[in-house]
Amino acid sequence: MLRLAMRDGLNSLQNLSADDILGALGLQQRRAVSDAIVPSVALFAAGALVGAAAAVLLTPKTGQQMRRELTDGARDLSQKITNTAQEYTGVARASVGSNASHA
Repeated sequence: MLRLAMRDGLNSLQNLSADDILGALGLQQRRAVSDAIVPSVALFAAGALVGAAAAVLLTPKTGQQMRRELTDGARDLSQKITNTAQEYTGVARASVGSNASHA
C-alpha cells in the first residue's frame, strides 16, 4: 500500500513541468524581450501613421503646397536612409577587414 502510494507520488512528480513548479511558488517564466518589443513598435507605428494622416487632413495649406512638402520630405528621408546605409556598410567593411587582419 505504501509502496503504491510512493510510486504514484513519484510518477506525479515526473509529470510536473517547470511552469507547474514555478506556479506553485507564485512565480512565472521570464518573457522574451521580443514578446514585449514587437507589439510596442507596432502600436507606435500605428499611432505615428494616424498622427501623420490627421496632420495632413487638418493642415491649412493648399494641396499643391502640401504635395511639394511631402515630396521634399520623402526625398530628404530617402537621402538620409541612403547615407546611413552607406555609413554602416563602410563601418561593417572596415570591421570585417580589421578582423581578417587580426586572424
